[in-house]
Amino acid sequence: MKLHHLRLTGIGPFAGTVEIDLAALGASGMFLLEGPTGSGKSTILDAIVFALYGQVAGSASSGDRIRSQFAPPTEASVVDLVFETASGIFRVRRQPEFQRPKMRGTGTTKEQARAVLWRIGSPQLIADVIADTAGGGGGVEAIASRIDEVGREIQLAVGLSREQFTQTVLLPQNEFARFLRAGTGERQAVLQRVFGTETYARVEKQLEEMRKQARREVDAAQQTLGTALARFTEAAALEDEQVSLLEEHAAALRLEPLAALAEEHLVAVTSRADGAAAAAERAGAAEQTARTAAEDAQTARRRIDRRRELDTLSARLTTEKPAVEAARSRLQQDETARPVVEVLRRRDTASARAATAVEALAQLATATRPKHGEVVDLLEGEDPASQLVAEADEETAAAGALKELVELETALPAREQQLAARREQLVASTTAGAALTEQLEKRPAQRAEQVAARDAAREGARALGDARLALRAAEERQQATTAADAQQKQVGAAREKAAAALRIAQERAATETDLRSRRFAGIAAELAVDLADGDACPVCGALEHPRPAGAAEDAVTPEQVGAAETARRAAEAEHSRAEQARALAAQQLDRLREAAGELTAETAKAAVDAATAQVTAARRAEETATRLETALTAFDTETETLTRRRQEDALALERERTALTAAADALETDRTRITEARGEDDSIAARRRAHLSRARAASALRESLRARAEAEQRAAELAEDAHRSLAASGLATAEAAQAAVLPAEERIRLQKQVQTRAVEESRLADGLAEEGIADALASDEAREQAEAARTAAAERLAAAQTASREAAGVAARHRGIAERAAAARAALATASAQVRTVSEDAGITVRVADLATGRSSDGERVQLSTYVLMWRLDAVIEAANQRLALFSGSDLELLRDRGARGARKTGLDLLVLDRRTDQARVPETLSGGETFFVSLALALGLADIVMGEAGGVQMETLFIDEGFGSLDPETLETVVREIGRLAESGRTIGIVSHVGDMKAQIAEQIHVRRGADSRSTLNVTA
Repeated sequence: MKLHHLRLTGIGPFAGTVEIDLAALGASGMFLLEGPTGSGKSTILDAIVFALYGQVAGSASSGDRIRSQFAPPTEASVVDLVFETASGIFRVRRQPEFQRPKMRGTGTTKEQARAVLWRIGSPQLIADVIADTAGGGGGVEAIASRIDEVGREIQLAVGLSREQFTQTVLLPQNEFARFLRAGTGERQAVLQRVFGTETYARVEKQLEEMRKQARREVDAAQQTLGTALARFTEAAALEDEQVSLLEEHAAALRLEPLAALAEEHLVAVTSRADGAAAAAERAGAAEQTARTAAEDAQTARRRIDRRRELDTLSARLTTEKPAVEAARSRLQQDETARPVVEVLRRRDTASARAATAVEALAQLATATRPKHGEVVDLLEGEDPASQLVAEADEETAAAGALKELVELETALPAREQQLAARREQLVASTTAGAALTEQLEKRPAQRAEQVAARDAAREGARALGDARLALRAAEERQQATTAADAQQKQVGAAREKAAAALRIAQERAATETDLRSRRFAGIAAELAVDLADGDACPVCGALEHPRPAGAAEDAVTPEQVGAAETARRAAEAEHSRAEQARALAAQQLDRLREAAGELTAETAKAAVDAATAQVTAARRAEETATRLETALTAFDTETETLTRRRQEDALALERERTALTAAADALETDRTRITEARGEDDSIAARRRAHLSRARAASALRESLRARAEAEQRAAELAEDAHRSLAASGLATAEAAQAAVLPAEERIRLQKQVQTRAVEESRLADGLAEEGIADALASDEAREQAEAARTAAAERLAAAQTASREAAGVAARHRGIAERAAAARAALATASAQVRTVSEDAGITVRVADLATGRSSDGERVQLSTYVLMWRLDAVIEAANQRLALFSGSDLELLRDRGARGARKTGLDLLVLDRRTDQARVPETLSGGETFFVSLALALGLADIVMGEAGGVQMETLFIDEGFGSLDPETLETVVREIGRLAESGRTIGIVSHVGDMKAQIAEQIHVRRGADSRSTLNVTA
């Protein structure tokens, strides 16, 4: 990492803006930041850390001191830093929060902290960026404008946290010895991040999780085995001794004996089920034989009843025969008369229509005669239809001939107006030509004014880039505020849903517990199902069972218990999902609140409005500049256009004068034609309407004449049809035909009577044709004998059904026990195999995890990540000792403590070997001067190793803050000389000190002085 430029405004004791060109200061590799105590030297270091991390350098320092007490209350404090890492060149600008006066009323309001991060595309742009002339494009890209986003991006670019940065790059007052004195945990975190060894720690964590998971899987497999065994013993209804033996095998993981014994019990259960099934099959065969006999007896009885029913029907049909024959005859008469009556009705309708057509023609002629009598008179001719058609055609042709003249006549007024308008336009065009000439003479002065306005607008558009970034940051905070309000409601809803899911899960767990308790309470009845005399009772061992327990009406089955267990697990899963959703919603709310800061919806909106106003003003200036530039181009184009138009207009005026003369002559000619063609009529249009009216009258009379002829012809044809139909029917008169037609209700009644007779006759014939009906005896004695036989067969069938049902129930119970036992046996085998597989896999995982996490019984019990860091620390110590030998005159040497100072986390503690006494000392026993150059040597050694590591963090800039005052002159000179050698390798070393002897040894300096008013000033010598 390399620092290029730092700019401070209103920071610490610096009231105004100060700038430090760190790249120029570091040209020789080393510079001095000097000044009296309290003048503000450490403030510069705080500003660098604040720019990168949003906090000051020292852990004991307050972040409040970053804003200057001398800064104007309405102006923000700003830190602007340009730096370079392996990820690129960046510029970060941070503004701490501060209290400013309210714009309305009294008091103050908090201005939120802000941060913006840019990526600079090339080193050539650095100078323009520092001078704020690079603009918003051309290789400078804003990549973050929210504080959290800026922090993440810088963390990725730099590769160090604030604490690690201050311990390896920037060593502030009273803290540069922390790395030396740090505990194993702190030092491990720094070394791990600097050397990029997080992978080993992740491997440890992964292996630890794998070990825990392996143990969980073993426990789960053993629990599954226990559950499977319990289900098998319950399904097979085993005795306590049998269950105990199986449980002993399972507890000791004797899987082979467990499988063999379980198989023996399954064979016994299956054998009992097979015996019960055979007995049920025999009972079923006996039931089928009894059912066949009962069906035969029922059939014999049914045939006797059927024959008696058919004999009764036959007697009734004989009695009703004369009435049915009379109904058939009357329906035949109705069928003959109805077509004749329909023809007579159509004849009468046609006669009425013919009379109506005659009357309609007479009325039309009367209405037409007053206006067109000569057309009506054509009806009296020899062929009125043809004469009317000819009249209509003649009048239509005459009207068509006048159509063109009508259009010409209609257009005359418009043409006259158009001619007058063109004459007026000619006068106006002449006047406009003169005005255009005058306008062209004024345009040079107008163009000069537009050029000046465009240049002024360009000046106001330069602030658009920064204004947009500020607006984006304000909008993101407003969005976070709005989203937080909405998320609050979602959190409430998720909390209610989780509570409801918990209640349901508790209710279902209680239901499952109740069902299990009730089932165990009634287990005696379940065991009694399999009892048989001669078989031992599974509870007491007795061979006789005088009073076996009976199942209660509300007895609980294993299926009910299983269903309750499934429901309980589903409810628990749903509660778990609801609780996870609630936690996620709460986390999202926390993130949104953090992003929103302390803004409310109103203050966020006000910030957006203010930023929007700034963007709007800059955008308007930009738009104005663009618009004015476009307008200037358009102005020049328009000038050229106007010049051409002045020339073209002169030619057009001459052409228009000639055209007007021709148009006036044509109008006068058309007016003469229309006057001659109009004759005595008011207009050509009136003359044409008269022709069309006579044509319509002739057409209407012709159509009415045609309708009368057609109606009269139709009436004559239907009269002839009626005469022929009446003669063919044999009916004497039309009145006789009307009388023969039945009313609809009577016709339907007689038809139903005849149809019912036919159906019953068919039913009688079909019944007598049924099997055994014709030979059946219909006497009372035969019926009584058949009934007695049917009753006896039904009783035998009922007894056989009872026996079969009982045998089937016993078989079903034994089959259910066998099926459940077989399923449970399969589950037990699967669980046993799972236990064997999981146990073997877990052994390998646990051994590897123990070795990597330092829990192995072999070796030194050192964690993998600690071992790697121990190796890395040894390299750092070796590099540091090279510096320390020069600093201390070979009196002191760093060692890695291989003892047990830190419990399990050993191997990263440090000791200092004092060659003067040959004693190993802990860092806490060093004097102030010794602590300074030992920790400095360690820091420089760490920098040497990291710089030499490919893929490590590149630390090209190192600051050392204070501590030189504890050194004697000779040691001080040695330390400075060694630091100079470090600078020769490409690093830039900034030394912060108030020691006067340092000024003579370092040429490049930053001088910080504090005035009488407590304000500090800064001067750079480079």
